Amino acid sequence: MASVDELYAAILKYVTEGPSAMKQNEAALQEMLKGQGMLLKLQQIALRRDIGPIVRQQAIVQAKNNTQLQWKSRAKTSEEDLVQLRQNVFLFIDEPDEVVARNNQMMLAKAARVDFPNRWPDLLDTIMGHIQVNVQARLASPLPDEAVLLRSRRSLGLLNAVLKEFVSMRSPIGTQICTKASAKVYPFLAPLVEQLTTLLNTSLTPATINQPSTVYDVEITRLSWKCWSKMMLWAWGRTKKLSPEEEQAFRDFFSASSSTVQQMWNYRMGAVQVAGSSPDAVTAQCLELLTKLVRGLGKSFRKMQTVAASRFVVLPGSTDLVMWYWSKVAETAQAGEELITGKSLPGFERHVYLLFFTIESSLVPYPVPLVIQGMAIFKDSLSQWSPKKKEDSMDADQHVETLSQSMVTDAVSLLITRYIPLKPSDLERWEVDPEEFLNAEDKENDQWEFDIRPCAERVLMALALQYPDYVTPLLQQLFQGIISSPPTDLNGILQREAIYCALGRCAGRMKGTINLDEWLPILESEARNTNSEYRLLKRRIAWLLGKWHHDDSRPLAVHVKVWEVLLAVLTDRSAGSDSAVRLAAVIALRDCVENNDFDIESFHPFLEQFLANLYPVISESETVESKRRVFKTMNSIVGAAGPRIVPLLQPVAAPLPALWTEADTEYLLKQEILIFVKDLVEASKEHSGVLHPLVVMLIQQGMAPGARAQLDIDSLGLWEAAIRNCPSLQPVPGQQGLLDLLPPLVETLGSDMDAQANSNHLLESYYLIDCPLILQLCSQQLLSAYATAHQQALPTSIKDLTESLELLIQLSGSALAWAEAIHSSGLFASLLKYALLSKGSVSVLCDHFYLFSRMVMQDPDVFVQLVASAAPALGQTPEEAFNNLMDVWWRNFDSMAESRHRKMTAMSMANLTTTAQSQVMDRLATEISNVWLDVLGEIKEAEADDPDNPPLHTYWNDGSEPPHYWMRGTENTLEEDRRRDLWIKDPVQTIKLTKYIGEKLKITEAKTGKAAFDQAFTDKVDPTVLKQLQEALAT
Repeated sequence: MASVDELYAAILKYVTEGPSAMKQNEAALQEMLKGQGMLLKLQQIALRRDIGPIVRQQAIVQAKNNTQLQWKSRAKTSEEDLVQLRQNVFLFIDEPDEVVARNNQMMLAKAARVDFPNRWPDLLDTIMGHIQVNVQARLASPLPDEAVLLRSRRSLGLLNAVLKEFVSMRSPIGTQICTKASAKVYPFLAPLVEQLTTLLNTSLTPATINQPSTVYDVEITRLSWKCWSKMMLWAWGRTKKLSPEEEQAFRDFFSASSSTVQQMWNYRMGAVQVAGSSPDAVTAQCLELLTKLVRGLGKSFRKMQTVAASRFVVLPGSTDLVMWYWSKVAETAQAGEELITGKSLPGFERHVYLLFFTIESSLVPYPVPLVIQGMAIFKDSLSQWSPKKKEDSMDADQHVETLSQSMVTDAVSLLITRYIPLKPSDLERWEVDPEEFLNAEDKENDQWEFDIRPCAERVLMALALQYPDYVTPLLQQLFQGIISSPPTDLNGILQREAIYCALGRCAGRMKGTINLDEWLPILESEARNTNSEYRLLKRRIAWLLGKWHHDDSRPLAVHVKVWEVLLAVLTDRSAGSDSAVRLAAVIALRDCVENNDFDIESFHPFLEQFLANLYPVISESETVESKRRVFKTMNSIVGAAGPRIVPLLQPVAAPLPALWTEADTEYLLKQEILIFVKDLVEASKEHSGVLHPLVVMLIQQGMAPGARAQLDIDSLGLWEAAIRNCPSLQPVPGQQGLLDLLPPLVETLGSDMDAQANSNHLLESYYLIDCPLILQLCSQQLLSAYATAHQQALPTSIKDLTESLELLIQLSGSALAWAEAIHSSGLFASLLKYALLSKGSVSVLCDHFYLFSRMVMQDPDVFVQLVASAAPALGQTPEEAFNNLMDVWWRNFDSMAESRHRKMTAMSMANLTTTAQSQVMDRLATEISNVWLDVLGEIKEAEADDPDNPPLHTYWNDGSEPPHYWMRGTENTLEEDRRRDLWIKDPVQTIKLTKYIGEKLKITEAKTGKAAFDQAFTDKVDPTVLKQLQEALAT
């Protein structure tokens, strides 16, 4: 066990020696930390202020990281150490180092999760005691003491960290802990927050924002609000029916939050104006904290809305708060872009702001996150203010707010004229990198909570949904106002683009109002305009057509003119287009093709042109993301075209090898190529043979060691599609075919346990095409691979293996094709050993007997010989092995649940009797007869007289359709027919059991002689059983 000095030396060595020794030093440190009492020693090192800060920081970080495991382990941390640890946590109350203080808070939070309330009942009281002493000292002194302010901040930080940990506990125990914590801290926090907010209202003036004490005041007030908000939001989320006391508590919290957020917004605006664009460090920090306080209060409102919007809107003053937020959105709209995005900031600061605009900027009057917050709070209230909500309200006492028509139309006009149009900064981003601009714009579902324009679009959509009677006529009026005359300048183009955006966002409602057929000529004219500024409109036109047809609320067949417009936009290489415009056409094309009312007949004349013109977009795209978008569109087109793609297979596939090579290690792009070729194969089915050389090359390279980890799933998907849709395995001279992939597949079966299931299923597909050919080419290697796999596989994999082998036997045509190889490979010995000695899953064991049944039905003499040959490997004589096998087979018969399997077992027993083996004949009158009677009693069959129907009607099988598990997801492939055909022609499905047993008994009697047969069966069987059997066989 290391001493404190040794631990200090290890940490010092870790943080000071160079990168070359870091890994070794870290390992030595972690090994040392496994000893007893390390948490306390780490904490003691962190408490020392006479050593370098980097060592102290590393010590407390390691303590925090090890708290969760070591705090509750008495082998690592004794009770005496825990007492000291708990006391020492509060010695950091005046810690000046932010890293040390922050990690101490997290360490305490992790410890509190373990200890509170049972082993550390006074934890919250102690924290609140420190807060009370220091905050009261601050309140009592007109001249702030920085030491008091630091201790206030640190103690509030401790409480915030602990409460954050408590509310994150999603369990019944966590609920109990939070309930106890809430009961303790709420009476303390509510008046504390009020006192600190009042203090801040007094001390915060434009003249004091550059004073360090003001920064502390803002920080401790913000921390007190965070603590109070955490507990109130936790209670809000779990409370459905409020008691009068709870209702009042939430009202008090909401009222205080509402007034504070408005006060702090106003203080902040004044401070920004005083500070200017280049404030000193203290002023900048004060503004940052004020912004965080305003945003934190807004987050509380958003959380309350998200959890229970219906309760939020009936809180007293909620309507006033929401409308105040909207007034700030309207106020922001009148400000220049530089007051929102920081365009007037010095170069570096603006660069940082634009890169990280999700972090609120303290240097602009209207930071993006605050504006978005105001929009979101307004948007989330609209569902509770809709006229329909008011009509549906059953509670006469419930007052449901609704917006006036003028309020709605003003809001829509504000959004369309101010927030939705592209801004100069948007145009600048577009000009710098059109492709990146388009990709960013298309991430609309992710961006709306972080960017103003997408958020404004969501507000518009919410208004259109809740107030359709006001919004729809207004949008139609705006549309009619611009459609009659083309725009003449950039502002006109931007305003038209914004209106097109609004129409696309509200496409579901506007389809019944605006006649697209009349609008399309205008759109086509705009799409063909070569003016460079018209590219802004062209992108939006393509997007609009995609939204208009992809919206499912009111399906609309794609007009032929739409394909013409999209083709014009896609092929435009004039000054009025760029990569963003063409990529927009690519995305819109996919949306139109995936339309529920898509008509391939109207699209077919454009099929070749679209596919031919999509490849140049791939070539000109610089990012993998853009190239993938094009491939996804091509996938949709091929999937929709189906067999119509066949004449175009070769020209469509021709560019792919070069694109694959160019992709190099861009595995995401290679995945798209694999998926596209798979879609081509599935669309062309029996005509996909022309793609096989490409398919083989892609699979070989996709499954190569360097690429396999990234491409194996899609390579296997392509392989599966190709083999399932392959009509023949016969090789084409001079070309690679799917048969060339068989050797590595066989090798994978025996060497890669993780890929065993995929290998099995692929091999089954090969067998279904031409099993005799497969066995002729590689029976020894194949069955040796099965033997290796069977000996190493898990039970679930063994089930797959036996099912695959059963299919191989069924399709082989003759036992001569597999008998020698299954013996010499050791596979049969492995199967027999499992059947005789396994103590595992009964289901998997039964799968072995189904496989044996197939072997017996094909050639019982070969099966008997295989048992005899495998017996020595089990240390048994052939007679012992066969007897033991028959015993286990009989014992597990009742575990065979499926009628098909039980009938197959009965048939195999009948065929086994034809060998006249003594071990079989000895059981003929007992176990075997009982199997037959059981199965005959369970199933009902009748031979059909009509040659157009199946030869046997199996009442027990509920028709002749194969079950889902048999088809293995092969629907809409050639393999579907192969599997169905094999199922239908299976002797189990086509031969009546009574007829089969009767024929086999005649063969057995002829082979043994009547006297021996009677002695083994007729004379020995129970008369009742014999009579039942004779009656059954006579039917």
